[in-house]
Amino acid sequence: MKSIIVLLFVANIALSQSQHTTGSIYLAPGIQQFSFTNLNGSLTQAGFHKVPLAIGFGTGGYGQHKHLRFGGEGYYFSGSATRESTTTEMQGGWGYFYAGYKIGNNSWRLIPGLGLGWGGSNVSAIRTTTASLSDLINNQPNTSLVSIGGSFLHTAITIERDLTGHQYLAIKGTYNWGFSAKNEWTAPGLTGSVSDSFSGFQLSLIIGFTLR
Repeated sequence: MKSIIVLLFVANIALSQSQHTTGSIYLAPGIQQFSFTNLNGSLTQAGFHKVPLAIGFGTGGYGQHKHLRFGGEGYYFSGSATRESTTTEMQGGWGYFYAGYKIGNNSWRLIPGLGLGWGGSNVSAIRTTTASLSDLINNQPNTSLVSIGGSFLHTAITIERDLTGHQYLAIKGTYNWGFSAKNEWTAPGLTGSVSDSFSGFQLSLIIGFTLR
């Protein structure tokens, strides 16, 4: 994901020198909620909280010629939730390239976007224990970690507003649609699992800087 941002930054500097063409880099803090229905069912049956809402931080950029823009974004997220003596934790990230079309004037803009990306996530199910270290290692493993990942179709709607200078603010609503509905959760030594689509909703606040 870092390579995506470096390439976009270099491209935006070059594109911003052309007539009718601008570039931008931006920061994107936000929240993330995944649609892990089958894993959530297994977690709640075992007494754990479902996969929690995650807080994330992303960086990205785009080049724009007239109304058409091409860009990319990388995003890291993590979250934690407790239920009685158990904790469910999640962390992961994803990155994508996208194309968008600017609708509106220089002050207010609406940008629908469509793209392709890949990402992954780890979920840990942790039980509080009072066992000794020896007992814990031999008899009572208190943490289970499973992983999932895959490609997705990125869809988004962004509303932007110019500020003073070369800055702008935006709200971006995203839903990333996992390609496979039978993507199994994996772990070392796991002999049986459940499947979920690597899909989820993301809402971001974008703090942007235009390169002119």
